[in-house]
Amino acid sequence: MTPAMDHLEERPPHLAVAPAPDPRSPSGETAPGGPRTTIARGAGDGDPPQVSAGFVLLYALASFGALLVLLTPSLESLALRINASVPADRAPGVLGTVLAVGLGLQVLALPVIGRLSDRTRSRFGRRRPWIVLGLTGLVAGALVMAFAPGVTGLTCGYAVVSVAGSSCVAALLAVMSDRVPVRQRGLVSAFLGLGTVAALVVGSVIVALLPHDSDGMFVVPAVVGAALLALFAALMNDRPSSHDAPHPRLTVAMMVSTFWVSPRRHPDFGWAYLSRFLLQLAYAFLTTYQAFYLISHLGTADADVPGQVLTGTLLLAGATIVASVVSGRLSDKLARRKVFVITAAFITAGALLVIAGAHDLTFFYAGLVLGGIGYGGYTAVDLALATDVLPNPEDAANDLAIFNTASTLPQALAPAVAPGILAVTSGSYSALYVVAAALAVAGGLVIPRVRAVR
Repeated sequence: MTPAMDHLEERPPHLAVAPAPDPRSPSGETAPGGPRTTIARGAGDGDPPQVSAGFVLLYALASFGALLVLLTPSLESLALRINASVPADRAPGVLGTVLAVGLGLQVLALPVIGRLSDRTRSRFGRRRPWIVLGLTGLVAGALVMAFAPGVTGLTCGYAVVSVAGSSCVAALLAVMSDRVPVRQRGLVSAFLGLGTVAALVVGSVIVALLPHDSDGMFVVPAVVGAALLALFAALMNDRPSSHDAPHPRLTVAMMVSTFWVSPRRHPDFGWAYLSRFLLQLAYAFLTTYQAFYLISHLGTADADVPGQVLTGTLLLAGATIVASVVSGRLSDKLARRKVFVITAAFITAGALLVIAGAHDLTFFYAGLVLGGIGYGGYTAVDLALATDVLPNPEDAANDLAIFNTASTLPQALAPAVAPGILAVTSGSYSALYVVAAALAVAGGLVIPRVRAVR
């Protein structure tokens, strides 16, 4: 990073964190419940310096870039390509298989790459090498999806994109713990959440502007995303780690533990994980089957789907942006996390019920606006809450990668579960979204069990 950029990224803090003790046993385990963190005025030990607006912008753009490549296929591109390649009655099942393979690989790859990132020792730092490796794989996987023939090509390409995207996401998640102080995590989490919404919007715009069967549906998002990731990797202050003390040799037991944070030892982290899992599963039902919902439930013609998805995504994005920024700022100012997550969960449930009962596009769009308010309020705070209750900040990439599987696992699970719900209910998308609403309510109800933050 250039001296000018380094000055832009770090400034002496005017607020600091007063962390409560983090007792550890000789074995290195955190005491049950994990470290307790409060947001307070005063001096704090070990909290990173305040980050600047320039850093937050570059960080959010990098997150947006990775998610643009990951989300555009699952939102629309794969469904459109598959719908044009196989009989209509087989399309949902084929889409579910392709998504399950790729998203299953994400669930496996995220914690592994997170652990490897924490252990990386190089003159380029711990996070930068994995971002660069990931962006290279994103472009390669997109080219396979675009130009390799048939469902096999789509499956293989999406698998490569999923693993490469996991490399980027695992490294980027760790930057929150590495670089962002507790007092700013609500705001930064809000901007990262906006990156998710922006990825959905821009992905929809790209698909809508390109010809219906264009290979650009896969290539253009990959090129844009790779460029933004490369910019962040070039400018980020990821200090050289080649002279850091080496970790103990990686054992089979350590690799197994990579996929697990004990909810008994760290119940706060466990409840935060469960809440995100339930909320993201509810949203996965909506976003994964949005195209089929429009076609089967509202009677939309195939050719009109991209435009309607784009309109709905823009409405959802506008509501999300407002709710996310407001919730993130208020969460930091009031030193509260849980009330925002709980409120957002119930708003999300209401949105899904509106969509379940919709009989025309007006009510569908109204549900998406309400869903954007819930999604924005939730994503503004949930990552900040999880970072506040990390079992061990030294393993931030691994632990946050595990937390992020609460987003990727539902995306893999939804295509496996939704066809069963549709089969039992004679293809009723209303029933599917009622189930999703119940999941959202459950995701809000578990948050009061988190004790370490307010």
